[in-house]
Amino acid sequence: MLMVHLMSDSLYQLLKNFIWPRYCEEGPPKYIDTAFFNKDFINSEGKIKEPAKSTLELVVFGYRPVTSLSILATLVENQNKPMYGSQLGAQLEKKFQLPKGWFTKTRYYDTRIGKLLKILTRLNILEETKVKDWKTNKEYIGYRIVEHIYPSVQDRMLAFQRGENLSILAPSTPSTSIKEKVEIIKHCPKCNALITSLSAKYCELCGTPLRINCPTCQKEISLEYSFCIHCGKKLE
Repeated sequence: MLMVHLMSDSLYQLLKNFIWPRYCEEGPPKYIDTAFFNKDFINSEGKIKEPAKSTLELVVFGYRPVTSLSILATLVENQNKPMYGSQLGAQLEKKFQLPKGWFTKTRYYDTRIGKLLKILTRLNILEETKVKDWKTNKEYIGYRIVEHIYPSVQDRMLAFQRGENLSILAPSTPSTSIKEKVEIIKHCPKCNALITSLSAKYCELCGTPLRINCPTCQKEISLEYSFCIHCGKKLE
């Protein structure tokens, strides 16, 4: 199977601590199953209403963040071609360099992969389709990312690979209305210590009066000045 490499090996190894040597992603909370059959959450088309759907997504990704995101990343790497559960499990074992069976043995597969795939399908993040194994000529239930959300999921997985913030509270694009504040670093002319305290006027190591570099002309001046004596720029 030809797959496009998406997530770096170092990222997989960093996230490996959540699932090996002890699988720390427990769950799911029982009320997830309850919510799926709550008629107040279901619309006339049989789909979960908002904002219940978004809330349940957060819960699911909250209890299985590494496994959930890795499944989506694997499907994106496979260009969203359907994969059945044991294929996904085997890929995760390979990517995380885990012992064979960590995701694919029956007792582990059911709780770590199988149930999660069904929940992601119920939330309309994944969809089921038939996949044929040409070696055995058997058909299996395969999974792929729902087509109309695939472009956005692909973008998010690429951002994930780059180490960007995936928080729903983070702005989608940097704000241009907020002027970036230049941080002025204080330093001691005697012992060369760098001081980050906003209120400090003297070195905390040797007691020498601190100095700063003007952010405009970069020349050293006393911390007591309100304006640079070299270029006249106001110091904030």
